[in-house]
Amino acid sequence: MYVDKLPDGRLIATINLQGRVYMKPIDCPFKTADGELSLLGHGANIVFVDIHAETTSEKQALGYYLDGRVSAVVGTHTHIQTADECILPKGTAYITDAGMTGPFDSIIGMKHDAAIKRFLTGMPYKFSVASGDIRMQGVIVEVDDQTGKAVSIERYTLKVPDNGTPFDSGDDTA
Repeated sequence: MYVDKLPDGRLIATINLQGRVYMKPIDCPFKTADGELSLLGHGANIVFVDIHAETTSEKQALGYYLDGRVSAVVGTHTHIQTADECILPKGTAYITDAGMTGPFDSIIGMKHDAAIKRFLTGMPYKFSVASGDIRMQGVIVEVDDQTGKAVSIERYTLKVPDNGTPFDSGDDTA
């Protein structure tokens, strides 16, 4: 967990958790979240949780488990941005996967050939990083300063043109 003090004195906390399904054995992310929140007490106005996990179900379960106790639960690891962003019933922003930063015409950032060969043969092949069409994906979460509850969550994708200057692909004026 990381806690920082904002210029106006409010505290913001980030908790990084790792799932267990199809991942290397690690402590239970649900119990770890409880422990970190217990250490934090009611000191932070905003609590952002990153759940790095393989399965949608584990990420969703954690979102509902923490609903109302944290500002946002954002999934990572699968590299494909999901379109399920929402505010859960008790006020927590949620998305299964925020997406990735890297070459979009790829298989999780790698050139297609080696990834396809791995699936076809079951044998390891060296991955090479793909190039071109670089994009950065994520979410913007607005949080009520007083309650710590999410007000909104919005997905975004930024395309990086060949000259390396990012622009917002959803805004024609950029």
